[in-house]
Amino acid sequence: METLLVQRQIRENASYLQDYLGDLNVWESSMTKREAQRAAASKRSAAPVRKAVAVTVRGSQDSVSIPHPINAVKTSTKAPSQHVYDKGYQKWDSFDVEAALKEVDEPARPRPTAQESIPQPERPVKKVVAASRTTKTAPATPSVPRDVLDKEEGNRHFKAGDFAAAISCYSRSLSYNPRNPVVLSNRAMAHLKMNQFEKAEIDCTAALTADSGHVKSLVRCATARNSLGKHHAALLDLEAAMALDPTSKAIATQIKQTRENIKQSVRRAPTTRVQVVVEAPPTPEPAKPAPQEEAPRRPAAKTIPKIQVRLPDKAPSTAYEFVRVWKSLKHSSEMLSLRRAYLGRLRVDSLATLFKDSIEADLVSELIETLRDEQDVVFALDFLHGLTRVPRFSMVSMFFTADEKTAIKELLAKAPPAYTHLDAIQAAFDVN
Repeated sequence: METLLVQRQIRENASYLQDYLGDLNVWESSMTKREAQRAAASKRSAAPVRKAVAVTVRGSQDSVSIPHPINAVKTSTKAPSQHVYDKGYQKWDSFDVEAALKEVDEPARPRPTAQESIPQPERPVKKVVAASRTTKTAPATPSVPRDVLDKEEGNRHFKAGDFAAAISCYSRSLSYNPRNPVVLSNRAMAHLKMNQFEKAEIDCTAALTADSGHVKSLVRCATARNSLGKHHAALLDLEAAMALDPTSKAIATQIKQTRENIKQSVRRAPTTRVQVVVEAPPTPEPAKPAPQEEAPRRPAAKTIPKIQVRLPDKAPSTAYEFVRVWKSLKHSSEMLSLRRAYLGRLRVDSLATLFKDSIEADLVSELIETLRDEQDVVFALDFLHGLTRVPRFSMVSMFFTADEKTAIKELLAKAPPAYTHLDAIQAAFDVN
């Protein structure tokens, strides 16, 4: 941040210096032109000597001749004999020493300085240049950066309850400094106030990328994810925030509430359905029931045909595509077999690229349950080893239940003696 401010100040100072030098060059050019005009004017010939003017005085018949002032200036009235260097030094005899000393002792009258006697038409120009220089160099003092001004304006809008205007101000501030975690977190809070939870999660993730220890971003990200139903991920964020601020009662309360949300989500049946491509066989004609089966206990089961889900031809290229198909298989009567077949289409060495930061604890739990009774033990172990390379796996592994760890131990017990990744899987799943 300080480096950017210094670079910006250097560029502004260079710009102001260029403007000042430009003004100085203009002033020097104007002064040179004025001096040339003044020199040309001094070379012009003086006015000719005027003749005496005859003036008639009222009440007199004669006229008086008055010489022209210029003639009086040019005519010297001092006789050569008055000089002190006359021959014989006769003037020294009549020189009054006392009067000369008295004249020296008297305080000298102030004489006009050369600066006062010479007209200075260029003074207004100097004032203009000085004013321009003062105006230009004023920003040289430390000023508030633009991104800080926009952030403060956004804070004022947020306090006033105008969250849309606050988001606009925070966005302008981020255009100057896109990696400011404080501004990103503030904009995320404004999104939360407007129930824009997806945008809030994105801003919090960006803030944590810039500063992984920003507690407010962790808490606000957990709030957004809880609202989106991502309770496991929210719990991870809250526990990370609690590790940074162990005395916060608000974070402890949110952790307790999030764990309660996780328990309720496990008990609840799924409320949404995913559209999938299904092939349903034609409903067979109902056979005549036997006399002893005239009153079945579950008549509704006969009206629902078994759904056969067709797996996609290509392996998924994104985590979203994988999760969408994976959840759709839950409604199939052959869920385990279809899920095992779907996992067989994945490359275990590309799981880190496929899931990236999108893996959740509940998905890993379902993967472990699916691989628990896998006949191909080597494939199951390789798949688990590939999961350990996913970036968020270390966080997800903190929430494994005892039953899930037991399933991992059962798979490790079936591993062939020459299997090379056994120790890595044990360390990653903490089942030593």
